[in-house]
Amino acid sequence: MKDFFLKDKPAVSIRGIHLDLKGLPPTPSRLLEILDLLNAARINCVLVEWEDVYPWRKYPELKNQTAYSLAIVRKFLKKAHDLGIEVIPLVQSFGHLENVLSKKRFKHLREIPDNVSDLCPLKNGSRQPILDMIKDVLLTHENIRYFHIGGDEVWSLGSCEKCKDFVEKHGKAALYLYHIEPILEFVGSQGIRPIVWDDMMRKWDIPELKKIGKITDLMCWSYAKDPFSFISQQTIEKFIKAGCTIWAASAFKGADGAYVDIPDFQNRIINMLEWVKYAKKMKLKGVIATGWSRYNTFMNPCESLESSLDTLVLSGKIAWDGEIPDNPSVWVNNFLSHCQKNGIRTDHFQNCRSASEQLQFWFNSAFNRVKNYLQQAHITGEEDRINPFRTKEARKAVLESLKNVNKFAKEWEKAHKNLVPHLWIKKYALSRIEPVRKIVQCVIKQPEF
Repeated sequence: MKDFFLKDKPAVSIRGIHLDLKGLPPTPSRLLEILDLLNAARINCVLVEWEDVYPWRKYPELKNQTAYSLAIVRKFLKKAHDLGIEVIPLVQSFGHLENVLSKKRFKHLREIPDNVSDLCPLKNGSRQPILDMIKDVLLTHENIRYFHIGGDEVWSLGSCEKCKDFVEKHGKAALYLYHIEPILEFVGSQGIRPIVWDDMMRKWDIPELKKIGKITDLMCWSYAKDPFSFISQQTIEKFIKAGCTIWAASAFKGADGAYVDIPDFQNRIINMLEWVKYAKKMKLKGVIATGWSRYNTFMNPCESLESSLDTLVLSGKIAWDGEIPDNPSVWVNNFLSHCQKNGIRTDHFQNCRSASEQLQFWFNSAFNRVKNYLQQAHITGEEDRINPFRTKEARKAVLESLKNVNKFAKEWEKAHKNLVPHLWIKKYALSRIEPVRKIVQCVIKQPEF
């Protein structure tokens, strides 16, 4: 693999990939294979968000139908260790707790009764499930240096009456710290450095940042082409001034729309490059390229890992060399071909990408064509201006789009066979077919398609 990397030393010491397993989780065999690809791409860290695929023991209701066995988790961890890839587990602790708060056992811990995302920090026992999940993960993840506890996007923080009163007296930062500080201290007591996402702290003052910076690292995330259009460099420098240790989070997928089927190639690699340049300049701890599979647990999955192998391996290349190759597409094709020849399965990538591109095109086309049909067939108050021929043509185009969504959903399923459990392949396909089918059925009033 040496010929594919230019520099003798990496631009960034910790070069990570995030595996978000709550959507389109790899089959057990594929989960293990992915480590070989990461290793080939000179990625030396993997941030694993197990969520509903982890074999939870105390709270088995948190597992989904295809959760991994303890044996598979241990095989994954051993193989990562043998390859020199550091594993950082991620367990959500505050926001994005849909998988926990949707369950009957934990319903009473919600900040807002009908919002399954955010935990109420002032409810009795609200920290206990989080601590229990962290302890459960620590039973398998031995000798780790870092543990990510999420903590991002707690949108309803301070909404219930008790929390409102607390915020009025002490402020939102104090309420956030009230919940998360004991969790961070527990992780620290195990000889492990915790990490949290930075977004809830961006408006904090220096004294508050100094307090949290003593007990956790902050992972600053921004997925825009220019990352500093979303989080300013002044904000990051404020964190550093307060004594916080900073990581950067780019994205190789899952950052270009909640329902897209392929990553935006240019956005992904330029965002990664900008973060790597900044991390090198400011001596940040490391750069993790996130790979979101769902924007939250209760949303449809976005693009698959297998249709994003190009941006994944380029993340490793950029983090090592500190630059984008002259022709990134050619580099990717040559690199993946070299991996395949050396026993690392990548030859399915082009089929996965092609089917995903077509699926995305026809899915978007269907909604545009439905809009066109409505405009052609329903000129409000001017029925005499409707052209039956154009209406018929517009209707025909809508039905063509639906037909092609069905066709390429099947192609997508075929391309991903044995890479993702069949259950999740079918659910992904239906998440693309059903919205189109329903809107066409509603608009055109044709019962069968």
